[in-house]
Amino acid sequence: MTEPIGYTYDARSGRARWGYQFELPRLRRRSERMMIAIQSPCRGLARCIVLVVLTVLPGCKRPVDPADSSIQKQPTIPLRVLVLDDEELAAVVKQEWDSRGGLSRVTNKTSAELLASEPRRLNADVVIYPSGLLGELAEREFIVALDDTTLSVPGFDRSGLFDLIRMREIAWGDEVLAVPFGSPQLTLFYRKDIFEQLQLQPPATWKEYQALTTRLVDRAAIGALAPPEDQLWYATVEPTEGDWASFLLLARASAYARHPNQYSTLFDFGSMEPLIAGPPFVRALEELIAAAKQGAPSLSPTEARRIFLAGQAAMALTWPSRAGDVSAERASELEEWIGIVELPGAREAYSLRSDSWEQLQENDSGRATLLAASGRLGSVTDDCRQKQQAIAMLLLLTGEELGSTVSVQSKFTTMARTDQLASASSWVDRELEGSPARMYAEAVEAAQNRAAWVDAVRLPGRDKYLTALNGAVDRAIAGDATAAKALEVSSTRWVEITEELGSESQRTAYVRNLSLKP
Repeated sequence: MTEPIGYTYDARSGRARWGYQFELPRLRRRSERMMIAIQSPCRGLARCIVLVVLTVLPGCKRPVDPADSSIQKQPTIPLRVLVLDDEELAAVVKQEWDSRGGLSRVTNKTSAELLASEPRRLNADVVIYPSGLLGELAEREFIVALDDTTLSVPGFDRSGLFDLIRMREIAWGDEVLAVPFGSPQLTLFYRKDIFEQLQLQPPATWKEYQALTTRLVDRAAIGALAPPEDQLWYATVEPTEGDWASFLLLARASAYARHPNQYSTLFDFGSMEPLIAGPPFVRALEELIAAAKQGAPSLSPTEARRIFLAGQAAMALTWPSRAGDVSAERASELEEWIGIVELPGAREAYSLRSDSWEQLQENDSGRATLLAASGRLGSVTDDCRQKQQAIAMLLLLTGEELGSTVSVQSKFTTMARTDQLASASSWVDRELEGSPARMYAEAVEAAQNRAAWVDAVRLPGRDKYLTALNGAVDRAIAGDATAAKALEVSSTRWVEITEELGSESQRTAYVRNLSLKP
């Protein structure tokens, strides 16, 4: 319960601060009491910097003594910050925190290095990591929960986050374990000029998309809008490099697998039987194989975007990024011929209960958003030695004041808040400013505020599950196995991985992943 405990006076700044005391629950551990001191607006700017001061208070709550200098003390020990898989984000985190009087010691590691070392603790106060690692860190009890009061303070305002980020991506079970730096969604880039010439509409379903890949590969149908004969031309380009093989399959299958009357998508959440060899995934992989024949092999989202912006593809599955800018030389032309919309969906989904395909209601969008394929989260660690500073850092760097400034520096992040939509151009390649940026903002807003979602395997052992699923996609594209056979092999491997890690503990984790109580 939150209680005001009065003003404190900072003699150094000459400002009054209003303190609040509240509980900060730790993941399956004891609670500690906290006080937030909110600094009043500076120089007329409508902002507030949140400073969090941790105090362990036995017995009854008491007002904070204004003479208590612990509230005003500057940190003398550097905040230990561990950043996984994102050197650019690590650099801006240190710059922004240290420039405001904080001290930090930032360490860069890859997720693979961290997991291979099997640490008992992170030896950090703050960890910033790929969104898909939340489950791994949570189940190892490496990160602690944040309560509603912490996330509702002025300057952060959890209610301003997109729905799926606020309710799903930063949550594990019924607890919130992280703050978001933003999570990109695959979107559909399309040549607006070609579509207008051929009187086409952006595809609303994957079936429509498949039909377009067959039609748009024909240079003759495109006429003068096609590139010169000495340049390659693709109907579409899709990312299948590395783990993107799995993520692309999951993004395509999500609309088929996310039946409105069921929770289970990747696994049966009661038995932990894998569902990836079922009809939704087989259909999605068959369609992926067909599209791959019209596109370039083994691309990242950045490479897919580069090919599209170079004028060599009619469509691309990717997202824009200012940090990963791939602007071409003819930027002045692009606003007229680039369109950006959400990924296609479906008009039917597979029901596990009836073991059949069922038509969706007319008011159902037919789309389901894939969570945690990319994106970055920040958490306070279980072995944090400076919780007040750790929380202050995370709320500041992802809040209303600095959230945009920090997020745009990483090619793995994008908008996370409703109030960032108006400045979407800050996150896109330079040549996508203007109309394409506005279309991208609309696509992100729709995808992140949808009720239906599928996760990109947020479980312990994620790397093993993805490696197995990548293999299915690679074998199927190469023609070494049918979609059904390739997925059957990967499903068998998923069973083995689950048993190796502990079937019951994995089931518990999967239920928490679905934001349910085990």
